Amino acid sequence: MKLTVFATTDVHGAIYPYNYFDNEPKSNTLLKLKTYIEKYKTLNRSEAVITADNGDLLQGDVWSEYDSVNAKEALVPSIINEMYDVIGLGNHEFNFGLPFLNEFYSQVKVPIVNSNVDFLDDPLKDIVKASFIKEIHTAEAPLKIGFLSVVPTQILKWDKFNLENKVEAEPMTQAVQRTAGNLKDKDADIIILLSHTGMSNADDDLSQYGENQAILMAMMENIDGIVFGHTHDLFPNEERLVADDRINIETGTFNKIPMVQPGVSASHLGALNFELAYKENKWFVKTASSRLISSEDIILKDQEIEKYQSAHEKVLNYLNTPIGTTDYPLHTYFTRVIPSRGVQLVSEAVVWYAKQLDVLKNSSLPIIGFNSAVKVGRDGPHDFTDIPQGELTITDSINLYKHANTLVVIKVTGRILKEWLEWAASSFNHYDEEEILQPNHSRDGFPGYNFDTFFDLDYTFDLTKPVRYESSAHQVSDSERVVKYTYKGQPIKDSDEFIVPANNYKVAYAPFLRQTEVLYESELSVRDIVTEYIKSNETFEYRNPMTIIPSGPYKFTSASAGQKYLKDLPVRHLKEHKDGFSTYEAEL
Repeated sequence: MKLTVFATTDVHGAIYPYNYFDNEPKSNTLLKLKTYIEKYKTLNRSEAVITADNGDLLQGDVWSEYDSVNAKEALVPSIINEMYDVIGLGNHEFNFGLPFLNEFYSQVKVPIVNSNVDFLDDPLKDIVKASFIKEIHTAEAPLKIGFLSVVPTQILKWDKFNLENKVEAEPMTQAVQRTAGNLKDKDADIIILLSHTGMSNADDDLSQYGENQAILMAMMENIDGIVFGHTHDLFPNEERLVADDRINIETGTFNKIPMVQPGVSASHLGALNFELAYKENKWFVKTASSRLISSEDIILKDQEIEKYQSAHEKVLNYLNTPIGTTDYPLHTYFTRVIPSRGVQLVSEAVVWYAKQLDVLKNSSLPIIGFNSAVKVGRDGPHDFTDIPQGELTITDSINLYKHANTLVVIKVTGRILKEWLEWAASSFNHYDEEEILQPNHSRDGFPGYNFDTFFDLDYTFDLTKPVRYESSAHQVSDSERVVKYTYKGQPIKDSDEFIVPANNYKVAYAPFLRQTEVLYESELSVRDIVTEYIKSNETFEYRNPMTIIPSGPYKFTSASAGQKYLKDLPVRHLKEHKDGFSTYEAEL
């Protein structure tokens, strides 16, 4: 007997074949993968076929944004009900808070699984199950396929303000060991792990509370196949995620266990393929492998597009609501070396909002803003903010700040501010390396969303010094790259105090920020504040607060499309790659 488990992961709301930011069709879409699965089932009726999602389905693209403000009439649950047999949780499922999840999941009819999060007294405790067994009837005997799911324990810091005192999270490996054993006790013949965690062999990841533990999962008993994700990578793929002799790219296995990671934003569909035999009253795995199906290679049926046309129009109507105008383009192509207006706008918006808060009106402390660019190429050459001069809509506020982070206003000292700047300085390589920027991904680089720019300060980074921090904000040396930092021309002392309108992710994530005094918490998202700021017609003057030493030309990689914005910038284009990216050189 043949069994195929189709899998998605990190879809991030990429449902419909339309790019709402560029107003044109796009190839990567969940509906394409849905079409492929339905056709496969029709052509392979003798085969057992199951479809699972591995988390981060609900947040990221504009359908997710629409559902977040229309939770009682969300659009995505009906697609989940039609497409999947089981779904797991990712870390971004928690971004909108537990009340939203309750509302959303009450409309989902398929089993929702997570094995390492305890929802304590929340109603989700009865909705999300620790495991699930899918039973398939065959001529020989029933085939019982068990599913379990885990998510990094880091959700407790990433979404602290949504989850504190509401959930507990057990280390992933402990939960897998216990739950897989329970599934065996319930006579599961095959056990599939939905593991929202990436593949890494870094020491931190291989520890008990590591973030990317797919390697550890492949070493555990009773697991027959693994869907993993979180880091937006591809597996199996010739570009190996780790150097390890236990990887077999041809069969898509690690330690002889079939594993698949199907990218991000519905770029690929993953498949775990099993050939099973039944003998001595048991099912056995004869062969197992994995493969990827590219969304580019799938033709979407017109009927599928038409079926969701009305939902698409609802999203369009919502997104096309005018909110203001911009006199200049807002983009993020070079913002990791030369801060951009697109990034600065968000910083100005939260400062503008904070200055209106009653709780801060009697404070004499300076209010300073920061922002980091989320869309700076982590997920490919189209993953950049690029808003032309002219009218702005809700689409553009999402484009400027796509995450659902909420506002948290904190008080920091000059000493903490120094550490914060050291964290930002650590995103750069040593000055004499081939390129100035560390790789823009979370597995072994320094993603753009952790590089903060403080537009109300002036500061200098010395790249002859080693980095002080990893991207995770854990200190790795006593080095000091920040050699100068001032506010309104005055050096900042350790004892100076400032008010910073931040966000829940950043405050909970960085160890040096977790103990700061929280002055104000809001359920309002930063993106909502950006929308209101644009509506207010406020203006600001562009600032570049960062100086790099030694000065000179530095190479970096960004999207080739950024060439159109080179005028009046100290940046020149060197060469175009075949993947939509180019090498540039900046005079810093």
